[in-house]
Amino acid sequence: MGKPAATDRPRLMSLSHSFTLDAVVHCRSREQAEELMRSIARRLAECGLTMHPEKSKVVYCKDSNRTATYAQVHFTFLGFTFRPRKARGKQNRLFTNFLPGASNDALKRMRQAIRGWRIHRQTSATLADLAKQCNPAIRGWWNYFGAFYRTAMHKLSRYIDQRLEQWARRKYKTLLRRVRRSVDWLRRMKCESPRMFFHWCAAGDKIG
Repeated sequence: MGKPAATDRPRLMSLSHSFTLDAVVHCRSREQAEELMRSIARRLAECGLTMHPEKSKVVYCKDSNRTATYAQVHFTFLGFTFRPRKARGKQNRLFTNFLPGASNDALKRMRQAIRGWRIHRQTSATLADLAKQCNPAIRGWWNYFGAFYRTAMHKLSRYIDQRLEQWARRKYKTLLRRVRRSVDWLRRMKCESPRMFFHWCAAGDKIG
């Protein structure tokens, strides 16, 4: 049998993989949390991995029942920022709870996407056309980020409405350069067709 050709021989390939693991671990005390972080760091080191120096930290979940003072009282995970927020109790009383809400970075990305739609330039479209175009993305955002603390999404809803008001001022001569009138016009559209845009009927209460 002849000697195998070089191209027939198995070749070892050098592959480089990047692994990212995000996790949140709840502990009863700062001491327990710091010891657990050291244990996780040691275990990762055994696997040739390291903890992210900025994202890996101990955070105090401050609320109405936990009132101590610590430097870190918020963190971001999967697009949500967990921090002390106002909430309403069963008797409609306000209190502070440690809750997740859409992060500033996530909201920024959503606003960038909305600007990319160039709503104000689509003057040949009707309001219903715009709703059909925008609702799939708006619904996806609200179903994910609106699952917790919907108040964090209210600014985004207002941002979308401002784009629609800008569109109306360009489309209708009676609204040209009339900001107040365009606001009133969109309010009437909401009253007439409250379910036309997904965020119009998804906003809910302002707190919690």
